[in-house]
Amino acid sequence: MKKPFVILLFLLPFFCSAADAPVKYKKLQSEAKAALKAGKNQVAAEQKLLDAVGRPDITQAQRAEIYFLAQELERSQNEAENMKMYLKQTYDTTKFFSTILKMHDYLLACDSIESQPNEKGIVKLKYRARGREILKQYRNYVLNGGIYLLKREKYAEAYPYFDMYLKSARSAFFENYSDIRSESVLPRAAYWATLSAYNANEPRKVLKHIDEAIEGATDSVRVSLQEYKVRCYEVLNDSLQWQEELTKGNQLYPAHDYFYLHLMDIYIQNAMYDEGIALCDTMIEKVGERGIYWYGESQMYLGKQDYDNTIRTADEALKLDTTLTNAYYNKGMAYLNKAVLYGETACNDVRNPKCKEERSELMSLYRSAQQPLEELRRRHPQDSKRWASPLYRIYLNLNMGKEFAEMEQILNAQ
Repeated sequence: MKKPFVILLFLLPFFCSAADAPVKYKKLQSEAKAALKAGKNQVAAEQKLLDAVGRPDITQAQRAEIYFLAQELERSQNEAENMKMYLKQTYDTTKFFSTILKMHDYLLACDSIESQPNEKGIVKLKYRARGREILKQYRNYVLNGGIYLLKREKYAEAYPYFDMYLKSARSAFFENYSDIRSESVLPRAAYWATLSAYNANEPRKVLKHIDEAIEGATDSVRVSLQEYKVRCYEVLNDSLQWQEELTKGNQLYPAHDYFYLHLMDIYIQNAMYDEGIALCDTMIEKVGERGIYWYGESQMYLGKQDYDNTIRTADEALKLDTTLTNAYYNKGMAYLNKAVLYGETACNDVRNPKCKEERSELMSLYRSAQQPLEELRRRHPQDSKRWASPLYRIYLNLNMGKEFAEMEQILNAQ
């Protein structure tokens, strides 16, 4: 048992990973500079640098230099593609733009490291001035790269370019450059970033720049962006922000039905009937008489069991828009519920003179319920789960044997 143990101890140093050995930084630095000079092996040299950047034996100054050198290696590759374009040779457009994006990434990482005090508490910005000039030189190419990919519907790939264009403008590189920080194209870049993220189904990325995009957009585009915002909070299950942005959207763009309809759904689901009625009244006042608002009120009144107002508002809705077939349902159910309630207290004593009168009133209520529910059936014959059960009850009370038997058959088949 002792022999294998000794062998394992003997072999252990040979199994230590190369990552545990001290970094030979000067060698990495030399290889990177040689690759730059020769114009080849840039990818391998860059990868070696990046593999070392997180090692504990790398100093802060070396870490900053690693990112700057990585940027130089990317720039070398970019210049090679640029030369191919100049010579009208076959070149890689995607690589041309991606190298520029990586250059920006590395320069911002370099500056972020340099911005921190070193072990002596001193901030040394060795690369900021040089980095700023590089960013200014290549800045428009970042935007063009995003546009290039966006036009080709490569949304997930396009987003980082627009995001970087905005991020670099607000970086410490340009803190005293008001011309860059207030470029007129920034809101457009925010819009393109938002559009790319939305089409890539990345809700958090959508929300990152959407407020700036809204601020710089035309009214017609702002409506769509506000809707994007609402949809993203819904996907993220942030119900508080979702409802807040719906309310905001409805206040700002009352004629855009999306916000109103979703708010009404919330009010119905949470039995917030008075709030729903108030919203409908506000919409009628702001936008004007529209069937959809009266229908909304009929929904709320039905929920409140205020059947007279349900009927009144359903009639108003259908007067303005006969395609609102759910208003027929609301009206029919209001009459049916009135009939049921009336029947519970109606006279049952045939010797009582009032019975005939009350019986006539009860039958009148059932007939009033019959008409809109039959209209609902006529318009939506496949939606039997909505109209079959109430019509079954109506036909039963009206002694309509043939119709009653048909409803019974439909219900049994469900």
